Amino acid sequence: MRPKINTIISAFLCVVPLLAVQAAPAAGPGAEDESFKKAARYFFQRKFEMAELLLRESLKKDPENHLAYSYLGDILLMKKQFDGALELYRRALDIEPKSAENYFRLGQIYYYKKSGGLSIDNYRKSIELDPKITYAHYQIGLSYLVLMRDKDNTVKSWESYLRLAPEDPQYDKIRRAIELLKDPNFQLPPPGSDISIEEALHLGGMVLKERDRQAASQKADHEKKKTQHKLEDVERDDGL
Repeated sequence: MRPKINTIISAFLCVVPLLAVQAAPAAGPGAEDESFKKAARYFFQRKFEMAELLLRESLKKDPENHLAYSYLGDILLMKKQFDGALELYRRALDIEPKSAENYFRLGQIYYYKKSGGLSIDNYRKSIELDPKITYAHYQIGLSYLVLMRDKDNTVKSWESYLRLAPEDPQYDKIRRAIELLKDPNFQLPPPGSDISIEEALHLGGMVLKERDRQAASQKADHEKKKTQHKLEDVERDDGL
């Protein structure tokens, strides 16, 4: 039986919630549109079905409202409609190319689409435009870890994040993960492995080698039983 994943580790080994990088709409394109203002209220109340309907209605009236495209993209992302969300974020950036939040969102999309390089590039662009988006440093490390299996760059990114966000409630958990990643004996599971990264971080150290030994032992035991069964079949045939 596979060991139970430590739920605390799983909690910090994930992408930041979408709503955390957004602000309520202020003055600007679409701010006077009642449909958009209602949609935004529903959005932040997490009533996403109503928000989606009103956002689409708002865009018919004002197709240049970049916030409406962003919020609608967030809703599609939460539905795991990644290509649709990607198109909406790009449209928002066409209108407002200096939006750090939308580059952050693109980073999330490419993370979910398992494109590590594009994910990291867009997170870095978000930091370039707004250094206050400190969580992008964490997300960069997560992309290096999960998508690229790059321990060194994961450590660099997470250490940068902890320097900028010492108040993070997961600070100690991230610090312990960093120390584990620095351990030369610690190996990351390869893509497609039965061992998840959460398990590897939870169990630590020589977990992969131990699993390999267990797998080899089970395979040898299985082959031994197969050989024994074949011998028994031969004996039965001889008896006949």
